[in-house]
Amino acid sequence: MQSVIAMRKILLKFLTIETIEASPTDIEHALRVATAVLLIEVARADFIVDPSEKLRLRELLEQQFNLPAQELDALLEEAEADADRMVSIQHVTRLLNEHYDHAMKRRVVEMMWQLVYADGEKDRYEEHLIRQVAELLYVSHSEFIQARHKAEAENGS
Repeated sequence: MQSVIAMRKILLKFLTIETIEASPTDIEHALRVATAVLLIEVARADFIVDPSEKLRLRELLEQQFNLPAQELDALLEEAEADADRMVSIQHVTRLLNEHYDHAMKRRVVEMMWQLVYADGEKDRYEEHLIRQVAELLYVSHSEFIQARHKAEAENGS
């Protein structure tokens, strides 16, 4: 519950003029949740969440953030709840823009592409969402394409 409150404080900071101090731990947690929310949105983009996508989503977050299983479960639960309530990805990408360097933003786009190919198929809705996120994260079109080709090569697509 405390992590939900921390995420809301950080999001409120970006949505209001009021300055709310957040600890580095709160910010790190919010960034992990925001990253997970984007991945969940990609998995849902084609309206079918395949078991292979769920497994790949978990693997990507585990690799990226090096979390024990219990923390990963909690992160996924919180991110799914946030994704259910999300109205716009702009609030999420704004948080990532404020705290991630360009290499990490590019990594988020790469993880999104890796998740797309988990089920062996690329859907136009998935591609559209990733393109939108890449633009909001200021990831260039060439980096967007490179990330897609890298994911295709890794998955033999």
